[in-house]
This record gives sequence, C-alpha cells and structure tokens, in this order.
Amino acid sequence: MTKKGWGLLVVVNLGAAVVAALAFGAWQRSQAPRYPTDIRERFYQLVDDVGYIPRVNTRMARSEVERRTFAHDVIYTTGPDHFRVTPEAAANPDGCVLVFGDSFSFGDGVADEETYAAQIVRRSQGRVAVHNFAVSGWGPQQFLAGLQSGRFQRSVRCKPTAAVFLMIPSLIWRAAGVTNPWDTNGPRYRLGADGRPARDGRLGDPDPYNWRRWIGLPPVGKREALQLTTAVIAEAMGELKRLYPGIRMHLILYRVASWNDVGFTVDDLTSFEFELNQRV
Repeated sequence: MTKKGWGLLVVVNLGAAVVAALAFGAWQRSQAPRYPTDIRERFYQLVDDVGYIPRVNTRMARSEVERRTFAHDVIYTTGPDHFRVTPEAAANPDGCVLVFGDSFSFGDGVADEETYAAQIVRRSQGRVAVHNFAVSGWGPQQFLAGLQSGRFQRSVRCKPTAAVFLMIPSLIWRAAGVTNPWDTNGPRYRLGADGRPARDGRLGDPDPYNWRRWIGLPPVGKREALQLTTAVIAEAMGELKRLYPGIRMHLILYRVASWNDVGFTVDDLTSFEFELNQRV
C-alpha cells in the first residue's frame, strides 16, 4: 500500500474512533437517571445560594417527602431557618456545635429526636447546643456556599465552639456535580489560579467546552475532583475560623461501603485527609 493509502486509512480509522466516542457519550447522557421534581416542591424549595433547601416551619412524613411507603415512617420537622429542629439546650450552654453534611447528618429515616445532632443535646443534658445545618443530598459546595451567603450565620443563636462536617467518599464527586443529578441548581465552584475555589454559576449550567462529557466521561477526573473538594472544604473551614475565632474544626470521613464503590482507594482517601489537614 502506498503512503497515501496508509494515510487515508489512518484518517478514516481516527474519524471512526471519534464518531464512536461521541456516539457513546450521547448514549451515556441519554441513560442518565431522570429524577422527580421533589427538590422543587413539597418539602424543598429552590434558592440561589445553596441550590435547594427544606421549606420553613414544615412537618412532613418521610413517606410524603420521598413518595414511597416505609414500614416505619417518621416525621421531619424544620424550623423558621429552614433547617431540621433540635432540642433546646440550656440558657447558657457550655458549648455550641455546628453540624454540616448530607443525609446522615440531616437524619434521613430517623425522627427529629433521633438525629445525631439531637442526641448531642440530649446526652449532654442540654449543656451543649447544636445547630443541624445538614440537608439530604448536599455536598461540600453547599457547606461553603451557605457560609459565603451568610445563611448559616443568620441562624446561629449561641457562641460556636466546634463545627463538624461529616462526609462519605462520594461527596468528593458530588462537589463537582458528578454523582448528584438532583442538584442542577446547586452552586458550582472552579479552582482559581491561586488554588482557591471561585463560584462559577450552577452545577446544571451548560459546559459546552468540557470534552469529557462529549465522550461519556464524568465532567472531571479523580485528581481534579479531589483537588476541588479539598479546596472547597478548606475554604469553608477557614471561613468558620474567621467568623468564630477559637472554634474547633472536625472532619469525619466515614464509609458506608467499599471505597471502590466510588472509585477511590484507601490511599486516595488518606492523601485527601493529609492534604486537607495541611491547608486548615
């Protein structure tokens, strides 16, 4: 075969590979799960800063929120600040804890008095006050966005002495919008030239120049997701320290299944914790 023939063969094969990759990407996007619009109504409402949040002063059964039947149903109650209620502490508590996180901290599937935030108040016999600033489906991006907008600060009614952010490994992907298709109105962050996160619209905004999406890959790779999440959490913790000098920060990274279910190894998570510790 002549050089011209070989060249044509290479071009044809490359073209076929590109077409196949684009077709696969289109198929992947078409197979993405379609979630109901519960985030936009009933128990939740859309907001500009954190994307979505429970409605104020609402009492609703879990079965109503999730639109399915449970053998043991429970009631979710929110207060005037949109967040899940916790028991009242003493008038002058010895401590004040701010809890941030997702469904585990919110208390998915348990009654108001059974959430771990409520248990801190009860087990301390009211000597420790707690604000539960967690919402099911949230990620590190809401942790930072709520602080930047002042939403959390406006709800605080005691002098914060400690803050806890609980997270599972998948929240690393969630910060970049990879595993949370329900959060299209959520805050999107990009890393700036200085390595700090900068707000850049919403997670559901068009991203036409992201070539990874076109061939069916997640919008960011594992390394980028780890870097972004580290920066977002570090920024949020830094903001808390600025707002409340002397506050003690705690990150609890817990597993609910194998690390491999979200593509992270033990080494990945160990490195993530080390890098975060270096920045805060």
